[in-house]
Amino acid sequence: MATFNKRIFDTTQVIEERMAEKALQSDSDGPALPGPARTAPGRMLQTNGQIVDLQEELAVLRAKLGKWDGSMPTTLLDPKTITRSRFANRHLKSFQTADFTRLKDSIALAGGNVQPILVVQKAEGEGPELVFGHRRHQACMELGLPVLSLVWDKPLTAEGHFLAMERENRERTDLSAFEAGTSYQAALNEGFYRSERQLAEAIGVHRRWVGKCLKVARLPPAIVEAFDSPLEIKPAHAEVIQAALDENSKAVLKRAEKLRQRQGKLRVSAVVAGLLGAELEASGPRKMISAAGSFGNWRRDSAGRTIFTVDPGLVDDAKAEAIAAAISKVFSS
Repeated sequence: MATFNKRIFDTTQVIEERMAEKALQSDSDGPALPGPARTAPGRMLQTNGQIVDLQEELAVLRAKLGKWDGSMPTTLLDPKTITRSRFANRHLKSFQTADFTRLKDSIALAGGNVQPILVVQKAEGEGPELVFGHRRHQACMELGLPVLSLVWDKPLTAEGHFLAMERENRERTDLSAFEAGTSYQAALNEGFYRSERQLAEAIGVHRRWVGKCLKVARLPPAIVEAFDSPLEIKPAHAEVIQAALDENSKAVLKRAEKLRQRQGKLRVSAVVAGLLGAELEASGPRKMISAAGSFGNWRRDSAGRTIFTVDPGLVDDAKAEAIAAAISKVFSS
């Protein structure tokens, strides 16, 4: 678009220069135009006719340019020169998901992002600031590719910046409750809105959803860090954890510290259970032995589930049904 605008501008300049030159030529002693008229009145009529033609051509070009009035130019920028938005709601863990990997692969295949990001020019001498498109920006930065960008060249308030980013992100890959809540909290901290209700109305979502996301974002950092990723925390998790914190915050935070120091990953349900005080310790595999010898093992995982594993080739459909019936009988007794 920027190239098209420049082409129209350059063409307009050329036409205006030609008009001025021909107007001057009409007053000179030599021939002004190809096939000049022999008399001064004739030369004047001939020049006026050419000027009218050029004016019509210029009007057509200006009409074409007018179609782009209010549009923003696109350009390729070095992603390293772009600073992240202070309202950025994409957690760094979101750049380690399968969805991000697919996006990155798609951009690599295309040789760059097809959908431009939006940046706003900061103070003179400073680089542009990212408004939305944090995942595309990150993908291009990791790939070492220039990022296709729309440049907002008009004044943009801080609230306008927040709204543009929030609405565009909701139309793409959904934010986690933690990311959305963090963004909502930043808007409230900035004083853009007096209440959660006013914020919900401004962004067009239900107030209850805003409240749930804020509950996730307001969990103490020690609690958030007990999870492998804050993107995993659901509003339902935050609700029961907050209830436990209200009852005995010291005990919950102590459990969180223990979970933070663990080795290896835990399922979200196991982390929640651990924070609430449920002791769910994983056990190593134990052999299952019959008269004919070992035929498998059983173990208990970190979520408290008991898992039986039978060696391959020993269980057909009939035996599987018999085993299920036997387990059912144990639980029925």
